[in-house]
Amino acid sequence: MQMHEQQASLEDLSMAMRFLKSIFGAMADANLEAECEDGPWESVPGMLQQVLRFHEASVDYPALILRRAARFARRHSLRLAGPPWLDITCVEDVAAGAVYVVPLDMTPEQSLVWDERFLSRLSDQDLLKGFFMVNFCGRSMG
Repeated sequence: MQMHEQQASLEDLSMAMRFLKSIFGAMADANLEAECEDGPWESVPGMLQQVLRFHEASVDYPALILRRAARFARRHSLRLAGPPWLDITCVEDVAAGAVYVVPLDMTPEQSLVWDERFLSRLSDQDLLKGFFMVNFCGRSMG
């Protein structure tokens, strides 16, 4: 992938993580916007690029994992409970990774079961790489 194509893909990925409707479809309110723990959303493509470079990975991997998480949530009729958040760690020459946490309308204990099922599914398909994770957490809204 050419450098400008990867940058465009990173920007697309960042926008998809920020505005959930593009990935989660009807599950997400049109104005539901994720939060970034590490700075403004404009800096996310660059931080993701650092993570991918550190792990010698393509932008295709996090995009695939996001699509799988959305499909898993839809298939099991899981309801979103507020905005997800993105946490990116970039420590020069030591570690790099990103976690996208999706809150579900259920107790934390219930969400652990769904999170484990999702991660197990990724593992069974040899897709659990660890440097980009989507996790589900409980946040009952009722």
